Amino acid sequence: MLIFGFGAVGIAAVLLVVAIIQLAGGAGSAPPIATPTPPCIGPNCPITQPSALVPKKLYVRDRTFEIAPVAVQKGRWPVGTGDKNATWVYGTLVNYLIGLPNTSENKDLLQALSEADQITLELSDGQAVNFKFDAQQLVSPGNEEIFTQQHPGLTLLLLGDDGQQRLVVTANYDVNSEINRSVPGNVVPINTPVEIGDVRVKVLNGRLVENAPGIPVGSAFYLVDFTAENIGTDALNVSDFVFELMDYARQKYKLSDTASKLGPNPPPGGQLLPGLSAPFTTGFEVPSNITGPILTWVFKPDAAFKGQANVAVPLLGPTPTPDPRSLAQVQISQAYYTSDQSEIVIVGSIANPTTALIPVGSADIVLGTPEGILATLNSTDPPLPWRVAPGDTLNFTLAFGRLPTTTAILKILDNSFELTLQ
Repeated sequence: MLIFGFGAVGIAAVLLVVAIIQLAGGAGSAPPIATPTPPCIGPNCPITQPSALVPKKLYVRDRTFEIAPVAVQKGRWPVGTGDKNATWVYGTLVNYLIGLPNTSENKDLLQALSEADQITLELSDGQAVNFKFDAQQLVSPGNEEIFTQQHPGLTLLLLGDDGQQRLVVTANYDVNSEINRSVPGNVVPINTPVEIGDVRVKVLNGRLVENAPGIPVGSAFYLVDFTAENIGTDALNVSDFVFELMDYARQKYKLSDTASKLGPNPPPGGQLLPGLSAPFTTGFEVPSNITGPILTWVFKPDAAFKGQANVAVPLLGPTPTPDPRSLAQVQISQAYYTSDQSEIVIVGSIANPTTALIPVGSADIVLGTPEGILATLNSTDPPLPWRVAPGDTLNFTLAFGRLPTTTAILKILDNSFELTLQ
C-alpha cells in the first residue's frame, strides 16, 4: 500500500506539471494546422535529390554475391557471414572496392578470371555496370593503393587474416557496354541528334582530363564535344546556350571557360546562321573523384527555355601513357646452334621509337621450348643490362644453353618469336 500511494502521488504531480504548462501557454497557443504544399509540376520544378547509387549485387561468371557496405580503416575489413556475402567499402563510387570471403571456391573463381571475363555490378536503382578483367596480384592487408579513386574500375579482394597476402583482381570500366546501352527516361546516348527549340544538338564524345594547365588541386576537367545546327529561320546567339554537367548523385557543375578552351573545337560563342552547323567543346570543372560511371550533359537554347536536352556521356579517364618498354621493336636475323651443338646463338636488334630510355635486363630475355623448358642465358654482347636511348637501335648477340628441341620460343620484353634452330 505504501508503494501504491507513492506512485499515485507521483502521477498526480506529473499531471499537475502538465496542467501548469498548458495554462501558461494560454488557450490560443494550440499548434496551427499545417497547410499542405501543392505539388510542383512543370520543367522548372526542382529535381528531387535521390540517395547515392550503391552496389547491391556482384555477378562473376555463374556466381551471384549479395553486397553489404562496410567501413574499412587501415585494411581491417569486417567480413560478412556466409560464402554468399560480399562487402563493399562505403564511399568507393569511382573504383568500387569489394571483398569476398576467403573460401576455396571464391579463390578458384578469382584465379580463373581472364581477359575474356566480364564482371557486373547491380546498383541500387537496378542499373547494371559492366567491367572487363584487367589483372590479378597479391597485396598486403595494409596496402592503401587499392583504395585510390582516380579512374572508373572495380577491385575485388579475397579477404583473409591480417597477416596474409590478399589476392586482388582489378577490372576496368567497360566503356563499350555503356555507350551501346539504352538510357532511361528522357536521357539519350551520345551520337543521337536532339531537336530542342531552333537547335539540333548532337554530342560526339566526352572525356575526363586530369593533367592540364589551369586544373586546381583535387579537381579535373570534363570535356564534351558536340555539334549545334540552326534549324530555325533566325540567327542563333550561341553565347546564350546554357550548359550543365550532372553526376550520378545529381550534383551539377557549371560551364568552365578555362576547361572549354582545352578541346579540339572552340568554346560556344558567336552567331549561327539558319541552316548552318558548327562543332564546339564545353568544359566543366569537376572533383577528381567525380561519381560515375556515366554523367549527364544538359543543354538549353537559353536560360528562359522551358525544357532541356539530357545526354548520357561516359566517365572516361585520360588515355594511359603506355610503358615505353612495351613499344620496343625487336627484330631477329639469325638463330642457330654452334658447330659443336653446345649453344644456341641468336642475333638481332632492338629499336626504341619512344622519347624515353628503355632498360633491358636478364629477366626481360627468355628462351624456352613450347612445353616450357627454359634455356640458360650464358652470355650477351653487349653485356647486360642494356640501355636503349630514345630513337636508337641496339644490335645484340645472345648465347643460350642447348634445348632438347629444334623449335624454341624467344621473348624479349613484349616481343615474342617462334624460332626454328639449325
